[in-house]
Amino acid sequence: MTTHTVSSSRQSTEPPIASENEAADGAPNYDLRPYLWAARQELEAALFSYQGAFPDSLMEMGKFALSGQLKLFALPDTLEDVITSSIAPWPLCVLLSCKTALGCDNRKAWRQALPAAVAVEIAMAAADLLDELTDDDPSPFVRRYGRGQALNTSNLMLVMAQQLLQRDAQGEGGQRAILALGALQDMLTHAALGQHLDMLYSRMGIQEVTLEMSVRMTELKAGALVSGACRIGALMAGADERVVELLARFGQQKGSIAQLINDVQDVMPDSETGDGEQPEAQAEPERKTDLRLHKRTLPIVFTLREDLPYPNALQRAFAGDSCDSMEAADEEGLRHAIIQAGGVQFTNLVIEVHRQNAVEALNELETLRPGAREALRPLLSE
Repeated sequence: MTTHTVSSSRQSTEPPIASENEAADGAPNYDLRPYLWAARQELEAALFSYQGAFPDSLMEMGKFALSGQLKLFALPDTLEDVITSSIAPWPLCVLLSCKTALGCDNRKAWRQALPAAVAVEIAMAAADLLDELTDDDPSPFVRRYGRGQALNTSNLMLVMAQQLLQRDAQGEGGQRAILALGALQDMLTHAALGQHLDMLYSRMGIQEVTLEMSVRMTELKAGALVSGACRIGALMAGADERVVELLARFGQQKGSIAQLINDVQDVMPDSETGDGEQPEAQAEPERKTDLRLHKRTLPIVFTLREDLPYPNALQRAFAGDSCDSMEAADEEGLRHAIIQAGGVQFTNLVIEVHRQNAVEALNELETLRPGAREALRPLLSE
């Protein structure tokens, strides 16, 4: 699953639930705890509404799925990690986008987006489970409950996320919640299409996937998710179409940036990242890398399409049926081949284009909603 950035100063772990995210003198205050704790309370209330309908065993599984790293049910133990991390919990994208879209005079009304923030949190927890199943990644949920329960729980959570917005539409959310529900469904549809292309491309020939196809896949898999979360927040604010589209465009760029950074990190040689073998007692189950899975991420596709008189190491490796049998030394050699071909450099250039596009969207948003840059600052990378 995709990641997105958040910047904030280190804070105390006492949760001031009742306080707003502004100092008394109106100066910006980047304490994220009011948002996170309000969203957690909303999530607890949402799950409580299902008690009696679900057996305790199913409720336990849902809470476990919502207790992963940087998820709301990991609080307060991971609160300090959230505040100082480069990865933002999903509810922040919704709530801060709502706050931005509301404008300076009404920004304290961001709580009206809480049902939508919780719906996105549940949907993304489900998506994380599906990602782990699709890529056969190490999964605490699968280890505890099995693959069948992981699939069933993720499907149920996707339905629950939509039900929460439907319920809000029948209450205080009204038409705003109906529009947010449509945006959530579009977001999930785009993510499923991106996942489909990801799996499809991994089985195609080394020259069949173009750079444009890889970029589009990234936009669907990651960019559309952050874009959707930001759009939902703006819709819950009742913002006009132009503000909604600018926030969605900003999210699209930020999501694509985060995914491309992740793709680069996945192919960097261990000698350049400083990674080494963990002590045996701390070793985690091995995650299958993009190289082993024949993923068509941008640095990989760039290298596969290198035009040389003779095939490079990556082209030779991907010409076979599978990379699963590669020895660790061979994979490290492929990482160096990507560096030598310029795959990482090219991807970094694309990242810079996305950064410029995000700045343009933010600048235009600032003219419509003065203070937008400050309101969204926790979502901006350092």
